[in-house]
Amino acid sequence: MKYKHIIWDWNGTLLNDTALCVALLNQSGSKRNIPKVSIQQYREKFLFPIKTFYESVGFNFDNESFEDTNKEFHDSFAKQFRTLALQPFAKETIIKISKTNTVQSILSATIQEKLTEQVGFFDLQHYLENIVGLSSTPSGYGKEYEGSELMMGVDIPASETIIIGDSVLDFSVSQSLGIDCALVYNGHNDMNRLKATGSYTFEHIDSFYNWLTD
Repeated sequence: MKYKHIIWDWNGTLLNDTALCVALLNQSGSKRNIPKVSIQQYREKFLFPIKTFYESVGFNFDNESFEDTNKEFHDSFAKQFRTLALQPFAKETIIKISKTNTVQSILSATIQEKLTEQVGFFDLQHYLENIVGLSSTPSGYGKEYEGSELMMGVDIPASETIIIGDSVLDFSVSQSLGIDCALVYNGHNDMNRLKATGSYTFEHIDSFYNWLTD
């Protein structure tokens, strides 16, 4: 095993939720006469902060509140969450790693209460040492702070820690924490954007696991 601490992102990395996010975005956009985006277009544009992403696909917050639009999305997501599945190989990989001496954590831009509920729905909590979300409204900005708190609580050097995610945000978090980064391109950002970060990139989690244990 190349690392002693693996930090997993949640949405898009372990949770296969990109198609639902695109559907909810288009549903919200259709009420405002905004053209639909395809999954590929979404992956090419998706970024944090979320408000900037919304504006990039046509939303205008001069006459309406971004907070209301964001709440509309999260309320709809919560109602449909139980229709989702994990990414291929996600649970199997976490279980296999849990049988080694490697510490596994989840670090997510989802608020803590929702994250704990979602991880528990898939019965993953038994295989993870830490499940860390945000303490306030999800935006992605707090991920670096929560990540630094996580690192301080886990007695493993940054040089022996890697984060695996699916977005440019995860790369930014890795830079902030001074740790390596691996990115899978079946989530919220497309392959070209992920490869441009210079991170280790993989088609799916199984490829990452094979590299990790090689």
